[in-house]
Amino acid sequence: MKITYYILLALALASCNGWLDVTPLGQVGEDKMFADERGFQESLAGSYSQLASTAAYGLELTAGFPDEIARYWNKRSEFHDFNYADAAVVKRLSATWNKMYEIIANLNLLLEHAKKYDEKSLPRYNLIVGEAKGLRAYLHLDLLRLFGPVLPDGLDSPSIPYRDEFSNNIIRRMPAREVLARIETDLTDARRLLQDDPVKRFGRENGILVDDTREAKAYAYAYRGIRMNYYAATATLARLHLLAGNKTAALERAREVIAATTIFQPGNAKSNAQDYMYQPELVWAIHDAKIGDKLGSASYFGIGYPLDAAFRSYVYAAGHGIPDDARLNHWWGRTGTTPAIDYLSKYIRVMDGTTDVTKWKPVISMIRLTELYYIAAEALLDTDLAEARRLLQTVRDARNLSTSPLPATLSREALLEQIVLEQLKEFWGEGKLFYTYKRLARPIIIRQSTIPFSRAIFELPVPTEEIEYGNN
Repeated sequence: MKITYYILLALALASCNGWLDVTPLGQVGEDKMFADERGFQESLAGSYSQLASTAAYGLELTAGFPDEIARYWNKRSEFHDFNYADAAVVKRLSATWNKMYEIIANLNLLLEHAKKYDEKSLPRYNLIVGEAKGLRAYLHLDLLRLFGPVLPDGLDSPSIPYRDEFSNNIIRRMPAREVLARIETDLTDARRLLQDDPVKRFGRENGILVDDTREAKAYAYAYRGIRMNYYAATATLARLHLLAGNKTAALERAREVIAATTIFQPGNAKSNAQDYMYQPELVWAIHDAKIGDKLGSASYFGIGYPLDAAFRSYVYAAGHGIPDDARLNHWWGRTGTTPAIDYLSKYIRVMDGTTDVTKWKPVISMIRLTELYYIAAEALLDTDLAEARRLLQTVRDARNLSTSPLPATLSREALLEQIVLEQLKEFWGEGKLFYTYKRLARPIIIRQSTIPFSRAIFELPVPTEEIEYGNN
């Protein structure tokens, strides 16, 4: 992989409303950059900023090609027909691959310089290094889930490079088993380093400055819910364990996040009408001030994300649910235009004249609390069907489906099908259903039918330049 290594620096300050602003600063000499804590935090903020780029989670991995493959949208590119040889498709896959490894390179540079310090010589060392390792693991896990083989059958098949050092050395495409092990190591380290994460004391949305200054020292403590915090690392580890087939460990980690009830709560029908993202249930999110323009307007005007309204109705009501589902009524709207357009309202910002009256902050969901319920329920399918059903029904109750309880007599396979169907309803426009279909080797659900599972659909091709340049 031909990468120009550089530091994406950013100044992370609390803005006048207490939210996180990120302003790129440019290139600075490495020694000067990492001479003090402020430099480390600016480098880390730069990585967060790049996570919201169009080729990464700011568009592509949120409502882009994973959702196109999952058939959430009508045809908007050749991804819809799984034509991965199409020139435009190849370009988009390459852009995402390169952007993800570019962010990883920045994190590796930070971690390389952090080796000169410890918790005594660098204030907030544990937070900085813990977040960087958690982010590196999260990015590699998504790259593996996108470009790697179907697991567990492909554990010994070539997958992706795991880049854990800052260098131009050739890194081979490793067997998936080895990549999983390295991800687990990073996440285990992150959890240890973030054991005293301020999110545990102050919650996910606090903007409290617990230091004596308003400089970068305070930044490490502000708004922990939009960062790779302790619970985000724990939730990512639950994802990893489920992918690797370790259901006992997946259940343990998922339950730990679920138990943090004072910090995260499932959104429900009584949630603020303008909190479209159900923010109290976001275990981790990315701040992106432009997400309303990139996804909200595009959805509202039907530009770029064409919707089959009949499929939407089939998913939430006629086929797999009831019209009272809060997700149907909360996450979807209809324009007053002629003809009317049904649109996904998760990313819409509500305006009263020229004033933004939206109660939610412009964020992208990276991990929802509901996903931990799905993980825990699936992990229990072979040992405790009653508890698995209870966990799944907890999410359904929060989504206003308490009047439609799941039958107590559901078989293992029927309950697994319900777990998949709930994710179908839950993750529209969030880029996550693709991973569930691939991991479970499930068919893609379309209106009143399915598309049979195949490896050719879900094992996305590694960009050709990665092979050509020897993973460099």
